[in-house]
Amino acid sequence: MRAFETPDTGQVEQLVVDGVALAVRSWGDPDGRPVLFWHPLGDVTSGAYLTETAPMLAGHGLHLVAPDAPGFGASPALPSEDYAVARLAALVWGLAAALGMERPALIGHSWGGIVMLAAAAQRPRDVSAMVLLDSGQFEYADRPGAHPEWSLDERVAAIAEDAPTYRDRADLLRQVQEAARRPLTEDYAAGLAASMRTTQDGFLDPVATPLVRASAQQAMLRERTLPHWDALADAAVPTLLLLATEPEPVRASNEVGARLVEARHPAAEIRSLPGWGHDLLADGGPALAGIIGTWLTSGAGKVSPPHP
Repeated sequence: MRAFETPDTGQVEQLVVDGVALAVRSWGDPDGRPVLFWHPLGDVTSGAYLTETAPMLAGHGLHLVAPDAPGFGASPALPSEDYAVARLAALVWGLAAALGMERPALIGHSWGGIVMLAAAAQRPRDVSAMVLLDSGQFEYADRPGAHPEWSLDERVAAIAEDAPTYRDRADLLRQVQEAARRPLTEDYAAGLAASMRTTQDGFLDPVATPLVRASAQQAMLRERTLPHWDALADAAVPTLLLLATEPEPVRASNEVGARLVEARHPAAEIRSLPGWGHDLLADGGPALAGIIGTWLTSGAGKVSPPHP
């Protein structure tokens, strides 16, 4: 195991978990309440995507741990078949065991929420609380434009065709800012660096290749997410589901999704966030950290004994 300090993206450790090499980032006091985060599936994401908000969460007495998922950031890619959600969910528990994290709170954003929801369903009594960021409220295969019928090769080609070009860091930040609903901070910008590599011609290229992203998408579309809520309800896992409201079709879809979740886990706390789109970390930033930190430490998500 090798550890080194990178101030912008936290403490980084290179670990091998269940035979999988992972770069694992952490913030906060190791003796604080353990929290595991899995990042969204995108071309600018990695565990470092939590860079802006993690120090704020650590201020609530939390110890944040965020792996770079396989093929993202500093973690090597896996064969396509190893992106099955159940396999990644098992990695969550392998990582928790490797770091000695007992009953961690789990946080997942988008794809990360699908992985964390599956992890919680595998071992619900080992989860102290669950926070899902615009994730888990419907089956992803049922979303318009999801194309669950596509082959892996078709999905790779579609992702490659739509891939943006970043001439340099300034161009990357300009394009990311255009998509965000608030002025982005330098700390947020620092969290993007781990997701990029410089090409021979000086352009920036995402570390996560179209094959990696397509493999993760194919696996996510095969996963049936809604039944996992039953396991959380049975184990009385405190759960906070935060939902996007922009643009209008997203708000309408999430209203339907909220009702689906309520039917399975009536005790889950569901909040719609006015003016924020699907990328809650980009749109919410410090405000999002405040919501999560307060809920985990003084709300329904504070530490409680495991449900019998």
